Amino acid sequence: MKKFILIFVLIILVGCNKIANDPFGEPSNTYPPNCGPENRYKFDVEINSREDFVNFIKKNQIDPMVSLDNFKEKEEVKWGNVLNAVKIEDLNSKKVYSLDYKPLDCQGYTLKITNDGYVSVYGCCGK
Repeated sequence: MKKFILIFVLIILVGCNKIANDPFGEPSNTYPPNCGPENRYKFDVEINSREDFVNFIKKNQIDPMVSLDNFKEKEEVKWGNVLNAVKIEDLNSKKVYSLDYKPLDCQGYTLKITNDGYVSVYGCCGK
């Protein structure tokens, strides 16, 4: 129950997903069926490698839709597979670490985190 309340409070705090200095630009106001709005967050964290990115995912409940079900074997996440799937790209003057993943019964999601803690979570569920 505490986890649910924490997630709910986090979603309320994010509100309209407007974050000062958000490097990802303005989120879309329209999206396809079964796709939610892009969730944006800002964490006080420094990500300098794929390993930092994976460790941050391990230790934090980032968003309710960050569930790495396609990386699980026998209900346990295979973190080496997650590490190998992380991509790195440049966005203006920032490094962006991203991971494509599939929560159960979803088409797919992408988690992006900049080196200075800006987060984007977007994807589609259902058919």
